[in-house]
Amino acid sequence: MGSVDNWWTFPGFRIELVATGLDKPVNVSMAPKQADVMLYVTELYGQIRYVTNDCEVGTFTEGLLNYKPDYVLPGSGESGVTGICVDPNSGDVFASMIYVNDEKPFSRIVRFYTTDGMSVEDQEVILDGVPSTFNAHQVQALSIGLDGKLYVNFGDGYDNPEAAQDLEDLRGKVLRMNLDGSVPDDNPIKDELVYARGFRNPFGAAWRRSDNSLYISDNGAQSYDRIARVESGGNYGWPPDMRYGSLFWWTFAQAPTALDFAQDGQFGGRFNDHLFVSLAGPARYKAPLMKGKKIVKLELGNDGRVLSYDDFVVYSGEGLAMPVGLTFGSDGMYFTDLHGGGDIYGKKAGGNVYRVVKIKEGEGPGKALRY
Repeated sequence: MGSVDNWWTFPGFRIELVATGLDKPVNVSMAPKQADVMLYVTELYGQIRYVTNDCEVGTFTEGLLNYKPDYVLPGSGESGVTGICVDPNSGDVFASMIYVNDEKPFSRIVRFYTTDGMSVEDQEVILDGVPSTFNAHQVQALSIGLDGKLYVNFGDGYDNPEAAQDLEDLRGKVLRMNLDGSVPDDNPIKDELVYARGFRNPFGAAWRRSDNSLYISDNGAQSYDRIARVESGGNYGWPPDMRYGSLFWWTFAQAPTALDFAQDGQFGGRFNDHLFVSLAGPARYKAPLMKGKKIVKLELGNDGRVLSYDDFVVYSGEGLAMPVGLTFGSDGMYFTDLHGGGDIYGKKAGGNVYRVVKIKEGEGPGKALRY
């Protein structure tokens, strides 16, 4: 079961439990407002779940993996169903995942057509055949840009980091495509999906409306996890440099995962346009730890330069909790806890979805963050 008592947040905010009993929930995406569904969640080992506006949990689709994972985190159990986004116009769900062909892993993107938001009417693979890995550096975040195109974060495949610089290889890139998987006419390289290159393991993606830009989180090896603003045709230096082209980096690895901007007044004017980043931290170690297991808030200038940095949500329990997925809805910030009350080997489901809301005047104090 999830418990808000294990989490502390910034003064003036409150954490609420939205859904519990999930199995390794990774990323979360809000549903269109006209649907009965509030949000969708990818579960690492083969399912997409939905949560209704009444906080009821259902299964959107399952059995998405054609192999049996070995559940080792970190290690060969890190991959599976990861990225997710929803077309705000059609309500169709896009998800990224691993599949196996001839005992080798590959990445694919699937579009799930739906009318009611709770069931799949049809599905279509819009990209596949990209060599992958079971060690996390697979296809990651999906996002629909302000231009209506689908953007895809690809890890470098782990065993071949040089792929990130090879324009004939889709790994280590951010891709840009039409919603049917075809190449847009105005991509930086004619007839190619590559939008930018030089990434190691870009887990998260978020769009900032104030500068019409895509921001990503990218995981380094033992150091220099980073945040970067992605520009068309850009090269972000990997390998070997994880600092080139970055707006911000952590000297010691924190495992940044999903990120998003507060852009619609959910947290009031003071924090509007601030960037919130999940730091998952190490998978096998219980809290308290010096690394990860928190969500941080970054204030950015117009040029993307970081002006301030604060801990915003911190796990204060003694378990394995890892904040991973993160997105803003109309009423607050939603985040997933990969392990919850479960374990690292997937034998016990226990992941959760939480919501952080701003306390309204007259509600009384929320829980203050303890330093």
